[in-house]
Amino acid sequence: MGRRIISEQLQSGGQKGPGPDGYADRLMKYIPTEAVGFWLAVSGIIQGGGPQVPQLGLLWLFFVIGLVFTFLWIRRQTKKPGKPIAWTQILISCGAFIVWVVATGGPVAATWAGYQPLYGSLLLITYTTAIAFVVPPEN
Repeated sequence: MGRRIISEQLQSGGQKGPGPDGYADRLMKYIPTEAVGFWLAVSGIIQGGGPQVPQLGLLWLFFVIGLVFTFLWIRRQTKKPGKPIAWTQILISCGAFIVWVVATGGPVAATWAGYQPLYGSLLLITYTTAIAFVVPPEN
């Protein structure tokens, strides 16, 4: 199973291939698990670095690195010869990375005075539930 979401499948010659991806398949393909794992590891290391480490600056730096990594990785994983770039999937996956960072606190918690962990958790649940309803137009 490739990473690219299959939104429609043409049948030819009576042979059955894999059908279009359903809700659960799209959900798994939209969540950038590699980038989320990267973020959880890096932010844990930075936050455990002690008071002598410029934590906020490092968290923002690695947030940007993680976002760029997400964009490049999902673009690479969804690239298929003769197919358009899977922009919808790339953008939703980048959005998912941002939502995971917000949900885990990260630099957002330190820079947004009104941040409450409840907001991040509710955003994560809502975004994750909603994205799998999006069927990308790119095939």
